[in-house]
Amino acid sequence: MFKLFRSDSVSGYSFVVPSVSVGNVAQLAVDLLIETLKLSKVGLLWHPALIPVAGPPAYAHDQDKMTTTAELFASDEHKLLVLQLRAPLVGSLTADFLTSLSDFVESQKLGDVFILSSSFAHENQQIGSRFKYVATEAFLSKQQEALTQLKWPQLEGSVIHGGGFAMKLQQLLVARNQSGLVLFSYVSEGDNTTDAVNLVSLLDQIREPVLLPRDDEQKIKIAVPSSWKHLFGNSAPVNVY
Repeated sequence: MFKLFRSDSVSGYSFVVPSVSVGNVAQLAVDLLIETLKLSKVGLLWHPALIPVAGPPAYAHDQDKMTTTAELFASDEHKLLVLQLRAPLVGSLTADFLTSLSDFVESQKLGDVFILSSSFAHENQQIGSRFKYVATEAFLSKQQEALTQLKWPQLEGSVIHGGGFAMKLQQLLVARNQSGLVLFSYVSEGDNTTDAVNLVSLLDQIREPVLLPRDDEQKIKIAVPSSWKHLFGNSAPVNVY
């Protein structure tokens, strides 16, 4: 499933996985993480569930000449692996893909798995909270104090409407006693770049040590990838008016 460009151990590394969901917020958040930390591309994914996609480089620092459906990025400094997905999964093959992904977590002895996702804004029944989380017991055993201090709201139930495969992967992690956290925002379709900034900022709060750089006032500094210039396509041609 994985074609890795390196043989170095990634044991104990955190693993960030975006679930293709409402507004593509998780994928946009991963874009920000990769560009801000200048993560190195260390692998590709091959699986029948992945719809083929090919295009020019998505990040200015990426030396590769092509972007594909599923790519793996890493930072040895931050002990971090990040998966980027650029297309939804084929429905009937999703279960096998997620099982293979969970196998990878287990075989590589990875640490915490952070699953980013989003849900429809109208599903939010809690006023004043635009995000929630779901944690495995293995994650809570290590991070219960941090979550208590953050006072984040927890999802009641087991469904994230519009959240893609997030909860299915979480259930696989639970079954294997792997450490995982689903972190998702309630959003509406449209320009979701601000939602992505908020989501990656939340990830930074729970990850220890923190990932994102700060300025002199300790505010998070985030870099936007060059590919975001094309988020909404070209302007409508003048001759249609």
